[in-house]
Amino acid sequence: MSELKAIGWFQNLKDDELKQVEAMGIMKQYRAKEAVFVQGEILTHYFFVVDGLIHAYHQNRDGKKWIASLFSCGDLFPHTGLVDEENRYPANGETITPCTLFMIRREKMHELMNCFPSIERQLTQFFAKKSQELMNRYSDSVLEPALVQLVSLLKRLAQQSGVRATDGWVLISAMMTEQDMAGYIGVTPETVSRLLNRLYREKRAKSAGRGKIYIDLDKC
Repeated sequence: MSELKAIGWFQNLKDDELKQVEAMGIMKQYRAKEAVFVQGEILTHYFFVVDGLIHAYHQNRDGKKWIASLFSCGDLFPHTGLVDEENRYPANGETITPCTLFMIRREKMHELMNCFPSIERQLTQFFAKKSQELMNRYSDSVLEPALVQLVSLLKRLAQQSGVRATDGWVLISAMMTEQDMAGYIGVTPETVSRLLNRLYREKRAKSAGRGKIYIDLDKC
């Protein structure tokens, strides 16, 4: 039985096809806050998220971080070099939670896309989705208050890795730190802390211990 599942980029593959894919790469476990790749390094591998949460980010000389993308179960990253000749990682990749990643070498990835057209079609769909996501994030950063952006992020995390509780709340166990959330929506960590406390007071969210949070999707 393949460790890969027919989800995300592999959602149209059958069990025997998943086994073929798995034979082309390796599984690797990562701890939380562990580097997957570094911006500017030669692009050698692509990664499929079997479990966990990862972000790709840029950081300036002053240490300020801007999170460009989040990746969770079913996602493939990065996407540079799949349709062009770029051969370096475009950002830093780092795990947010403990992760299981399927690694496949660059040359094998191109072979894989030739063997399975459904995976190549996922690339087209991804670019369309990513373009819309970036436009929405830019629009939100200009037009929407930070609270709306934070709630939008929490909803996305709930959709990606949330587990619905019996009382109607959704538990997000793969939670980002306040600093990471600040980097994603473009505010300070202090602002994120203040806004989370507001959501707690309004009973739209509640803490579930270190690295975990409950949110009420109906109220959010």
